[in-house]
Amino acid sequence: MDSIASWNERYRAGEPDDQPAKLLVETLRDATPGLALDLACGAGRNAIWLAQRGWDMTAIDGSMEAIRILRERAVALRIHSEVRDLETDAPLPYPDASFDAVLLLYFLWRPLFAEAKRIVKPGGLVLAAIRTRGTYAITSHELRAEFAGWDLIHEQDGEIAEIVARRAPL
Repeated sequence: MDSIASWNERYRAGEPDDQPAKLLVETLRDATPGLALDLACGAGRNAIWLAQRGWDMTAIDGSMEAIRILRERAVALRIHSEVRDLETDAPLPYPDASFDAVLLLYFLWRPLFAEAKRIVKPGGLVLAAIRTRGTYAITSHELRAEFAGWDLIHEQDGEIAEIVARRAPL
């Protein structure tokens, strides 16, 4: 497992990709802004893109260096950012049905699926993109099973398993 120290070093060396994830852009480009949570946000490429479009963002990462970079890049944007170890079984500090969108992009800690489902509002979206090869990988079947009973707006298999799932409205 990569330690937080190694992630801090990686961010100090410079993040190679500052473009938002394609899944995010394609899904939320024309969406009405609301409240969104970016879990394992890294240096903030996705949170910044959403905040620039009027979303009220919360961005969390375990790397202090990643959050420092995010804060430098997003001084004028509405992004609440915090350093938090996401690789625990502790519940996230948000009430049920708090967010219109929850992002789990390129980070795998399986207990976060249940938390994302808990904190997304009825009618809200969970966007997940997880590698299907390597140490921290998920199968597309496993990802689909995490959202059984949800309206699957987008699903893709390949080197990256992607899902956009909508929580049923009340």
